[in-house]
Amino acid sequence: MDYRFERKRSDFWIIVHEREQQDYNISVNEKYTGIISHFCPDIVACSPTKWKQSKTREGMCNLWIPENRYNPEAMDKFLKWGEEAVNNVLWIGLNKNIRGNFDRELDYCIASDFNIVYGEDRTEAGEAEYRLKYHSAELTDDEWNKYRDVIRNRMSACCKYIPVDNGESWCVSPMPATESGKEKFAWKMAEKISGQLELPFVEPVLRVSKPEMKQLSAAERIEVWNKIYEDNGVALEGKPLGENVIVVDDLYQSGTTMWEYARYLKSLGVKCVFGIVCVKSLRDSDNI
Repeated sequence: MDYRFERKRSDFWIIVHEREQQDYNISVNEKYTGIISHFCPDIVACSPTKWKQSKTREGMCNLWIPENRYNPEAMDKFLKWGEEAVNNVLWIGLNKNIRGNFDRELDYCIASDFNIVYGEDRTEAGEAEYRLKYHSAELTDDEWNKYRDVIRNRMSACCKYIPVDNGESWCVSPMPATESGKEKFAWKMAEKISGQLELPFVEPVLRVSKPEMKQLSAAERIEVWNKIYEDNGVALEGKPLGENVIVVDDLYQSGTTMWEYARYLKSLGVKCVFGIVCVKSLRDSDNI
């Protein structure tokens, strides 16, 4: 019997193949072996060989569990966790529009959902993000609370898959913004997550002005952010050297802004950058 946990356009997938009676092979995208090992250590302990790179498929790792090491309780727990981790959120990887500019700057990135469903309308999370970001002043108190609760619940679900209890130090940061940007939805969302996880909050404040980004291509955005970081245009309150940073934003489209910020954090000595966003745009390109 095979178990396949896959979600269209999501970077994290799991395939469990029963080769013989209670002899299993687990295949997964290589970068997620650490996530599985953290949340499901018992299933990894069942394997005498641990994770091995696939000889037939680049970027894939396999975990072999022989019959004499099979643990039904560990397998049941892993299958339940794997189905939820793959299907309940989106795991975002590099897309073709920015792949040539980045490598491993952003270690992981999770979105609660797409912002819209192709050919239909906005998702629940997409509608809440859109209303709170662009039409907050028009909402009644009940509407505002309803959309806020949607975002809180969705982002809380994303946080379940961040290994903040791995014994290392973590902090939370929004995307760089001006002083006025601290009042915007995305910044407030990062503050809420910092409080929820009881982690330090790092403020990246822009020291310089930047052009309007909406009509810039991915390449142009990369150039702008490179210039800002090279010119020391961002001031960090509580510089997170050597820490793991959870970067929070509301919308992930091409990913250039988050990947550039992750590159900057890594240049300061940050070990791991874990992105978490409310919604992923259905399109991977920027606005033009």
